[in-house]
Amino acid sequence: MDVSRYEVNRQVRVVLIRHDIDLTKIDYSCIDGTVYLSGELFKTNDGDIVPTMIESLFKEIAGISGVRNVQSDLQNWSISSFRNSWEITKGKKKSRDIGVPMTEHVGTSEAAKDVRIDNSEEIADVLNDIQQKTEQEK
Repeated sequence: MDVSRYEVNRQVRVVLIRHDIDLTKIDYSCIDGTVYLSGELFKTNDGDIVPTMIESLFKEIAGISGVRNVQSDLQNWSISSFRNSWEITKGKKKSRDIGVPMTEHVGTSEAAKDVRIDNSEEIADVLNDIQQKTEQEK
């Protein structure tokens, strides 16, 4: 018997609550047997999340009846699967508005800016320009 996506979503919610995950920071949905997680992964009690906890969380979600795959697009963790294991690393915070990494600059956050390229250049010329500008700034 096939499990409905609504039932899978309900069970994912139960797993997230069991692991004390802040549901206001994460979105989840099951589509065709794949559970998608997006947003930010935080605990509700201000406790730290560690990679082993995330692995346990993902394994439990993957074990739900009707789930064939778990994919994530989390802003504060990079999680990828390879065969039967997970590669989990703490990621950089991203800007929700433009989806680019934030950089610290004199105590304030500054999002990366778009750059318009009007003409193509050889890579050697670009690298020389970068080196010259770096030497001028010294």
